[in-house]
Amino acid sequence: MNNQNTAANDATAQAMTAAAESGEHEALLDIFLDDHAEWGRWRTWSDETTHAVHESLALRAELVHEPGAADVRWRFAVYESPVGARLWHATAYSSTPTEVIGALLLSLATHAAEYPRMDNLNGDEALVEATLPLADSGWTPAAEAPGWVRWRSANDDFFLRHDTLADRGTDSPAAWVLSGRNHNRSRWTIAFSATTPDLALTAATEALADSEARLRRHTATQSPINCPPQLPAPLPHGLRRR
Repeated sequence: MNNQNTAANDATAQAMTAAAESGEHEALLDIFLDDHAEWGRWRTWSDETTHAVHESLALRAELVHEPGAADVRWRFAVYESPVGARLWHATAYSSTPTEVIGALLLSLATHAAEYPRMDNLNGDEALVEATLPLADSGWTPAAEAPGWVRWRSANDDFFLRHDTLADRGTDSPAAWVLSGRNHNRSRWTIAFSATTPDLALTAATEALADSEARLRRHTATQSPINCPPQLPAPLPHGLRRR
């Protein structure tokens, strides 16, 4: 990538960060499309969905404008070619943090030429690569049901679950699941298929680890400092309390 593209992506990242902090999914997609001319905007005939499609026609993101509470809001997919097989895909919901969505969009834009030709790592290698940002932020792994590994944040509010037994031949839709609590304490998720490359997974885990660390620092600064009770100052000589 040349310096001009790097600077453009840095500027886009800053604008998308501002949109992400506001939690606006629509604004996030608008900024992304405005700053990436190689991605086109397509609307469905019903006007319910916007498709962001790379000029190669091999990378696509889809935003549903008014989904139901339990319906998918975002869909991402990468194909071998405009008419080739789907290589991997991901889904997210309205409650999924926009920081994570923005990181995935930027990863697709930055590595658009690489994704359709990318060789996927095996499960163990991909797990190591994808969880490096989590390990650096103090998250810890533990085996759960057979074939499942779950990484948890320090406060146990966020996790990454990996199904190591997911059948890569059928492109399982939820082999990797990032999840956490939103400000209303309800659970959100973003799910990736078994064939998702570590590059895309790492973009999402980095964004989530950063978001969780900021939240943890904010919570710490808002917590009252535990101080021992202070005894009342002695009254001047000759005075007494009523």
